[in-house]
Amino acid sequence: MNIIVSLFMRAAIIASICFCIGIASNFVPARQIPWLYVPPKEVTISNHKIPLIDSEQAQAWLEDKQTVFVDTREEKDYMAGHVPGAISLTPENKEERFPGLEPLMPQTSRIVLYCYGPDCDNAERVASFLLDFGYTDLMIMSDGYPGWEQKGFPVEQSHKRK
Repeated sequence: MNIIVSLFMRAAIIASICFCIGIASNFVPARQIPWLYVPPKEVTISNHKIPLIDSEQAQAWLEDKQTVFVDTREEKDYMAGHVPGAISLTPENKEERFPGLEPLMPQTSRIVLYCYGPDCDNAERVASFLLDFGYTDLMIMSDGYPGWEQKGFPVEQSHKRK
């Protein structure tokens, strides 16, 4: 019995020492590991800082005529449901579809791009494409369409491509 207690005590001491070393080592480097995860507020694409906003911030611009929502998800998902008035522009079809959509997206517009959520890079890929055409007022809705839908914001369905 004494052997088991002794083993547990040694393990606890070793774990405590490792914990203390880990905590202390976090204060040594110039770039410390944060105690809590803080999501980024922007992403840099082609040397342009693009704000990351959530669906609540994006919803505030839904009725603004100067704001264009761009759905970068696959077309079948766009047709099943999207932000009202959003246009579909995926990374795969951007070169083909952009000339037809460009009149709907004046360069002076605020462009809110979204896709499937934080793990999806479609919006960033389309944002990079739009930056090449001179668009500068871009934002990415980081929680994407799932976040929009989860908040109960209005959605619409399409039977034809917009």
